[in-house]
Amino acid sequence: MKKLLVLLALFAAHIAGAQDNSSISVEAGYNNHYIVNGVSRSDATAFVGVGAVKSLKYADVYLGGTLLANGDLDQSHWFVGSGKSVSLFEKVSLRGDATVTRHQAGTIGIPNSTEFGAKLALANPWVTPYVRGTYDIDLDQRGVFVGLQRAQTLPWGFVVTPSAEYGYVNTYKSLSAKLNLSRPIGAFVPYAEVGWFDNDFESSKYKFSTGEFSGDIVYAAGLKYTF
Repeated sequence: MKKLLVLLALFAAHIAGAQDNSSISVEAGYNNHYIVNGVSRSDATAFVGVGAVKSLKYADVYLGGTLLANGDLDQSHWFVGSGKSVSLFEKVSLRGDATVTRHQAGTIGIPNSTEFGAKLALANPWVTPYVRGTYDIDLDQRGVFVGLQRAQTLPWGFVVTPSAEYGYVNTYKSLSAKLNLSRPIGAFVPYAEVGWFDNDFESSKYKFSTGEFSGDIVYAAGLKYTF
């Protein structure tokens, strides 16, 4: 999987090139749970990631991946997607995105799977609502998520982003609230995030998560660099 991460980085560099409408990012950090659609797919791991975005005439295209280091049970999550923003009013735009994600589980009892996703968000300077759908063809998992988020600039260059999300999936329901704090320093962005998660996931019945959340605290911290 590490070789796949290197190949993805090279592919991202090829897509982005050196043009102004492109960017590449790399990041590394640690989390106590890696969350996919409101459930945990990995416990207590370091992670590294890479991504690339290119803005074309009619849409943005992007791809990326995250590798979670866990000894012999390394897992990774790879995605490719496209999105477009359409201005509705001053400071208000409608953003649509479609993605395909490959989950390489790397965990005993959790199968690899391919997920299709779509998201629609009403972007604005106040509170951005969104709705997104997901369908995993290998897990036969279908769901709809609704959420709210807001990015607020603080003194001394800090940015705080609170968010909340509710998801209804054919195999469980989930509720979460998160707070992300970052401090951009040039092209570097150190960040820390803490969240509260609750779901009714039955780990004895379904094998695509490490366990159920019952008001658990999830946290992550890392450093992202974009060029």
